[in-house]
Amino acid sequence: MMRAFRAILVLSALGGALAAEVARARPLDVVKSGGVLRITVYRDYRPWSWQEGGRLKGIDVEIGAALAKALGCKADYLVLRPDDNLNDDLRNGVWRGSILGEAPGDVMLHVPNDPRVEEANDKIKLTSAYQTEGYAMAVDPAKAERAQDFSLFEQEKVAVDLGTLADIILLSARDHKLINNVVHVRGEDKAAQAYDKGEVAAFYGESALVEHLAHASSRPAAIIHPPHKLAKTIAIGGAVKADSVDLGDEIDRQMTALATSGALKAIFASYGVEWRQPAQDR
Repeated sequence: MMRAFRAILVLSALGGALAAEVARARPLDVVKSGGVLRITVYRDYRPWSWQEGGRLKGIDVEIGAALAKALGCKADYLVLRPDDNLNDDLRNGVWRGSILGEAPGDVMLHVPNDPRVEEANDKIKLTSAYQTEGYAMAVDPAKAERAQDFSLFEQEKVAVDLGTLADIILLSARDHKLINNVVHVRGEDKAAQAYDKGEVAAFYGESALVEHLAHASSRPAAIIHPPHKLAKTIAIGGAVKADSVDLGDEIDRQMTALATSGALKAIFASYGVEWRQPAQDR
């Protein structure tokens, strides 16, 4: 599922947060004295956060662990099943907690760093962005130049997850001339498998996942970002409760330190993903 991109599509439709009991704020001194930073991450969201071999792993998981360590705390995770929209996710993951009675996180990661999010949710405060996400293509290196404008796929096949924005981009590219060569699969992992087997010349989808899957592929691939009017980028950051201002400020400082030290870049690289530092001027 496209959490961040799904969120942006519904931002304009978000209303104010529903009246509900707000979980008590845990400001910085309370978090530090308790020795635990609770971090909300999304469920089954490779390469950001997913279970493998009984262990929670992913980019957001490691960023959360690094933040907890910087605060002198242990990391504890709320693994959140995405709800119908971002407003619901923020309610469950940041300011109230889940309907199952699980406590919300002190900070939620993978939140669109867009001022409209705060405008629509007065119970949360955004923290600084740590990645710029968009769309990418993994393609046979010998064919990468022709793929830059999608013209390659008037003759050759490209795999994509059915029903995603990436699918819409491919179907609409070059005046719909690619339609017969767009191979629909269920999930980007299946698209990567089709590429590995030589069934397609490329696969297309969200940047981080495409890069991650290409990194693990047995077939060499060039990563490109063909321009398209629908292929927008989005800054990804975090969110805390609105009244946990000092915690949010400290997370901002520590995220900056992780960026400056090269730790963020190293975390992304360990999953085969390029770290694209976002502008910090939202």
